[in-house]
Amino acid sequence: MQHKFITTVLGTLKPNLLQSLAQVSREMGASWETSKVIKLDGQFVAMMRVMIDRDKEEALKQTLEQQFAALTFVYAEYEQQAIHFSTECKLTLDCNDRSGLTHDMNAILNDLEISVDHQECYRVQVTSLGKTVYSAKLTLRLPENVTMELLLSQLESLSDNVRIDVEK
Repeated sequence: MQHKFITTVLGTLKPNLLQSLAQVSREMGASWETSKVIKLDGQFVAMMRVMIDRDKEEALKQTLEQQFAALTFVYAEYEQQAIHFSTECKLTLDCNDRSGLTHDMNAILNDLEISVDHQECYRVQVTSLGKTVYSAKLTLRLPENVTMELLLSQLESLSDNVRIDVEK
């Protein structure tokens, strides 16, 4: 019987490391249904939805952890989403920076039960303005009961001079 789980792998990125992880997984009878990789300053985090026969799952996990001992592995059960998402939207939010801005933005998204597929946040010192500007690039999936207008009105309350560009 096939079983799905999510694995998160993190550590120092080395040449061909992801290909090696995939090869070991395939050799053990597993397939990666989907994966996402984030790289930053020589480090990486990868998340994969893995499908494997239930009776081979533990052996796969042990083999990965033994062969890639320098990496950290975290496992979670795969749960099919009960919330139905309608529209995918991509947006860029720019505003004056302040402490706690990313936390507050994520609280709004969480309260609206919005799925975050991708999020990048930056803080840039603008010398000519004498202040720091905050920029967030987001790819979101809105639940059927959340309109774009509701999302934008909530995000606009985050800071002074909020500008949101929605990619069409």
